This record gives sequence, structure tokens and C-alpha cells, in this order.
Amino acid sequence: MDSSEAKSGRAARAGVVLRSVVFYTVFGLVTLFVSLSVILLSPWPRTMALRRKLEGFWAGAAVRVGGVRVVSDVPDLDPDGNYVFLANHQSHMDIPIILSLFPEFRPRFLAKESLFKIPIFGPGMAKTGHFSVDRENRRQGMKDLQKVVDSVQQGESALVFPEGTRNSGSDGLLPFQSGAFILLLKSNVPAVPLVLDGSNRILPRGAKWLRSGTVRIRALAPVNVAERYSLKDRESLKQEMWRTMQNEFLEISSWQEERTG
Repeated sequence: MDSSEAKSGRAARAGVVLRSVVFYTVFGLVTLFVSLSVILLSPWPRTMALRRKLEGFWAGAAVRVGGVRVVSDVPDLDPDGNYVFLANHQSHMDIPIILSLFPEFRPRFLAKESLFKIPIFGPGMAKTGHFSVDRENRRQGMKDLQKVVDSVQQGESALVFPEGTRNSGSDGLLPFQSGAFILLLKSNVPAVPLVLDGSNRILPRGAKWLRSGTVRIRALAPVNVAERYSLKDRESLKQEMWRTMQNEFLEISSWQEERTG
């Protein structure tokens, strides 16, 4: 490597470190402010709309400060309706990206119980209506899932990652877990599959440094799965949804490869 290439490489690494420091500093302060504000407002039920606006500010700040460019392809959705959004999961950035993309629905996401134990941030999530799901205790996990069903039936939208964990790979989606489809069939509301790619390049699983970049999201048309499937057919539904989202993922991931190739 000649000296000019070495200098260019060092400058690029320095840029990544600087962006990461700025991101973690600003985003940490915004997270602290929003979480504390939400907790303080929570004794008054009528403040929920304000709490969710604060959450929207938090999500938008993550996207802007992180240097994330979102390219989306979203069909028309009924602003008066509610949905279960099913998304593949690549990065911690997925949640703020999706929340900022659907401000009119502000879907409540399902997260593992340990996230709700993080000081200040965890209670802040709970006070904006997000759901803790116990993955270790099946009986408690089903009770937690029923709370989500009840919320969706009352008009809320939900965001579920059926892979169950972050998948930084680029070869395809992980196998789906059944909980998302039990929720979907019990709730009897339309599903909106969301397929995204690019956030694994911005903040991969286990990475310390954040890189700016483009995330592409394609939302498929809402599907009334309860018209075709019953609860006993959830495995068939799970496999069909996996195949549909896998095909879309391979298409948009090849788009990313063309851009970076």
C-alpha cells in the first residue's frame, strides 16, 4: 500500500471513530432526556400522546445523527387502521429507523425482558407502551404475548422481529419463530411485512463503531392472514411469510451489492 492509500485509510478510520463518538454522545443524551421525560410524565395517562412524540424525536435523532439515509418503498396504509408489522432484524438501528418511518402508527415493539432492566431506558420503553416478552419461561411468555394481542385488538399497532434476534448475515433471513404468528392470528389485524437491508453495515452485531450509510426498506401490501389461516395453521403461515420475505430480501440485498460493487 502506497503512502496516499495509507493516509486515505487512516482518514477513513478516523472519520468512523469521530462519527461514532458524536453519535454515542448525542444519542446517549437524547435517550437520557427522553427516557426521564417519559417516566416523569407517566403518572398522567393523558400524556401518552406527548410521550410518543418524544419517542418519535428520539427515533429521528438516532437516524439523523447516525448519518443514516433511508430509501423506502411503502404502500398506502389506512391511517385510521392498525397493523402488525413483521420485519427482519439486522441491527439495533432497526427500531429507530422503523419508528421514524411510521410516525402515524408508532408501533409498539416486542423486546426481550433484559432490555427492560436497563436503568432509565428500560422503564422509558415500558412507559411508552412497548412490550417485554419472557423467552425463558414459556408460560409467562404466552401471558406476555396475550397482553400484546389485547393491545392490538384495542387499536394499537405492533412491531415484531420474527427472526427473534439480530441477523448480520447477508445470505438470507434466519428461520422465523412462531410467537409472531400466534400474535398475528389471535389479533386478527392485517400484517405488513417489512424487509430491510443495510443497517447491518451501519452498526453490525457486536460492532463498536458506527458507519454512515443507506438502509433500504420495502413494505409489502397488507395481508389479512386470518382470512386464510387459523391458529392451527400457524406453521404453514410462518413458512409462507418466510419465503415471501426471503425473496424480497434477496432482491433488495442485490440492490445494495450493485451500489457497492
